[in-house]
Amino acid sequence: MAALLLLTGPQAGRRHEVTGEVIIGRSPSCTISLEDAKVSRRHVRLALEGGEARVSDLGSRNGTIVNGEKLEAEIVLLPGDRLQVGDSTILFEPTARASLADRSGLGAVSGSPVEELLPAAGPIAGLYHSGVALLSATSEAMVLRRAAEELARGVNSDKAAALLGGTEGLLTAAVVGAEKVEVPRSLVRGALERKEASLAGGVLVAPLIASGGAPFGILYAERPEPFGVEEQRTITALGRLAGEACTAMRARQEDPGHQVFLIGSSRQFRKTVEQARRAASAPDTAVVWGEFGTGRLQMANYIHSRSPRALGPFVVVDCRKHPTLVEETLFGRTSAPGVPPASSALLEADGGTLVLRAIEALPRHASERLARLLSRRVAPSRQGGEEPVDVRVMVTCDAPLQTLLSRGEIDAELAKVLGGTELETLPLRERRPDVLQLFEHFAVRAAQARRKEPPQLTPDARRVLVDYDWPLNVEELRGVTERLALLYAGSEVTALVLPPEVQTGATQGPLTLAARVQRLERDAIAEALRTARGKKIKAAALLGISRPTLDKKIEDYQLVVEKRRG
Repeated sequence: MAALLLLTGPQAGRRHEVTGEVIIGRSPSCTISLEDAKVSRRHVRLALEGGEARVSDLGSRNGTIVNGEKLEAEIVLLPGDRLQVGDSTILFEPTARASLADRSGLGAVSGSPVEELLPAAGPIAGLYHSGVALLSATSEAMVLRRAAEELARGVNSDKAAALLGGTEGLLTAAVVGAEKVEVPRSLVRGALERKEASLAGGVLVAPLIASGGAPFGILYAERPEPFGVEEQRTITALGRLAGEACTAMRARQEDPGHQVFLIGSSRQFRKTVEQARRAASAPDTAVVWGEFGTGRLQMANYIHSRSPRALGPFVVVDCRKHPTLVEETLFGRTSAPGVPPASSALLEADGGTLVLRAIEALPRHASERLARLLSRRVAPSRQGGEEPVDVRVMVTCDAPLQTLLSRGEIDAELAKVLGGTELETLPLRERRPDVLQLFEHFAVRAAQARRKEPPQLTPDARRVLVDYDWPLNVEELRGVTERLALLYAGSEVTALVLPPEVQTGATQGPLTLAARVQRLERDAIAEALRTARGKKIKAAALLGISRPTLDKKIEDYQLVVEKRRG
């Protein structure tokens, strides 16, 4: 049966069979519903007609891309074609060429349970179990830890380690049987520079290496008794298996070890960023709360990217999705005909960070089970039962945990487990000096994606944008900016072409005394700078303040100083 396999996006990993007509869009009524702002409510149609799979765009706002080209008219999909719908990449799988049949003349059939045929003892069994352990790892950190564990078991050593780095120094990735290990430099040099697996009495060293590459780390084992050639072969094979597993894991990651940057320089925002930096160095749970659109997930990603777990996985579970899908994502899925088992998010985040997005939407029964797993620091295993994991949990929500608890929106046991550092993401109306900086960031990024020049704001447009309250916060500003970058690339944007809600919202609503004073002060400084033609000394004299004070005010209000001649 033909199927659509979602490779990236909100439903990455899901497989949808195509039996007739399939509508893909943001609307819940669509056959495949994608929670993606770039996707129209009814975006694209795919249907099986006359044995062919025909696809057509439904007048979507951002269009549909097929194999890198924009879909202009209905076409027939071929095996392996890829559709790009918003952030989702969808692979078309045609009807399978294999089928079931009743065949005679096969002779006597001999069947045995799989468990009885798998090797249970000897070198082959050891290699088999090591391969399964490495293949079932869900992160690079888990690969290295399991490699060290399998090495300790396979060569019967007291200490074992998987270490990353070069001859100048090693980064500890996983150590078994000891707090730390001291590796002879000469053996490390042999492994990393000459690709040698070395043994010296009770010490074994082999390179972590994948086919066609250079060593990027080592495996190390130590025990009182001397090692032999068989143990040398074992550590060499494990080093290659672990190297291939690490390379495959990195290839599946979109941007391993990436740095996340937060845009803004206002005093209020700098305080929040400083709190995030402190939270990054702490090992406990982090709760990031705030209004919709204030960048809660971005803040969680920032904390992860600057924590000791930055090289580990960053796994996000959106608790607002359908309860069945949330539970399947959190706790894993057993295999079924045609569907392989899926690892739990807790297991995938081993060695890294698990983010529970919109924790207040998590179903109660799932909350209770999650609280038990987190308190014991275990995760459901794909083989059944549970296995220990090392995961840092972060949650995003719209209010502090105690407020959610008082409103009955979170289970008491889960709230107790999640208690830790709490951090508020500020609404945009409380960090108005950052509006123009964010606008410039989004405008440049949107323009670069289309190979255009970003739009330029006139002074009146700047004032309107800063005065607007932005009820949907940064997400609303992003949407407005991207539309302006599309319509006015390389042109000047005046206040009259801004969205109506922004124009009217900037002049409506009561202002506090402090807000009125700030607006008057900002306008007075901008007027003085225009009168002084951008000369700060002259503008400071007109305002009756010192030059350093003027510089500080310009920074606080994010004013642009334009020097003019004449």
